Amino acid sequence: MSQSFVAAVQERAARARAALEAVRDDGDADQVLQAEVAWEDVQRFARRHGVPIDSPAEAPGAASQADGRA
Repeated sequence: MSQSFVAAVQERAARARAALEAVRDDGDADQVLQAEVAWEDVQRFARRHGVPIDSPAEAPGAASQADGRA
């Protein structure tokens, strides 16, 4: 696997994660749902191709959202 491919997938993941964090702060449920789908898609793609990315628990803000504490 080329380093440029890995870097591109990791960049895509970083952008999807950042978009999810941004819309969570905004509070629009539809946008949150769309961003969550995009984040899940990029995680599956990375996993399928063996590209390491941060897990959802490591994504900033994800743990507090998941356990109900904000």
